[in-house]
Amino acid sequence: MSSVGIKCSNSWLDAVGQVNTFKSIKEQNKFLNQENARLRTELHRLKKHVPLRYRSQRASLLDTAIWVIKPAEIIRTSTHLSSNLLVANKGELDGVFKGSGMLDNGCLAGKVVEVTDHECLVFPVINRNIEWSVRVGEEGTVGRLVWDGDNLKTAKVVDISKSSLILPGDEIYTTGFQGVFPADILVGEIKKVSFTEADDFKTVEVKLGADYNSIRFVEFLTDKRVSKSDSLINLIK
Repeated sequence: MSSVGIKCSNSWLDAVGQVNTFKSIKEQNKFLNQENARLRTELHRLKKHVPLRYRSQRASLLDTAIWVIKPAEIIRTSTHLSSNLLVANKGELDGVFKGSGMLDNGCLAGKVVEVTDHECLVFPVINRNIEWSVRVGEEGTVGRLVWDGDNLKTAKVVDISKSSLILPGDEIYTTGFQGVFPADILVGEIKKVSFTEADDFKTVEVKLGADYNSIRFVEFLTDKRVSKSDSLINLIK
């Protein structure tokens, strides 16, 4: 991705829109504890019904030998522009790097484009200057996820062949082709499929899994293999 043209940390920290006013820490911790308990219960239930092959595949997605996971908090947001931005409270010294992927509620949410020692600037899905390689289902058609600037809750998948069998309710996942995320990270659920007889491709409207109206606690994923490659490249510059 080309540089966003921001020369110093203060410039992009100041450029990002409003500072959200959040609920008290006590209330948030109570909610998170309840949600974590629910998720642990749900995971335990699912393990009883999911085939071992599928479970093994899922476990490998976030193999800690490959992926580093860093929790963080969103401290500034802009969600009213065509090129929305987020700022999180983790940076290079915390293990978050340019190119790291961001998850919200376990779903694709954004990509780090600039870092300081302890902050990072993120392009979310709701930014018209970025696109994502996605797949319909876990083994289906590949397309490009883009945001048209209309709705914080939806995006569109384009370049899907008209002959592809796609239905509302199907889930959209990452392909892993861009190196930002492993394959099979949930993006969202198909809300609507449209095309005309003159079209060669379908347009798929997706309800996003990330909630940008209330986004706060997130996770960053960094591929160790990419970091090592970047370090080698920097040695010869």
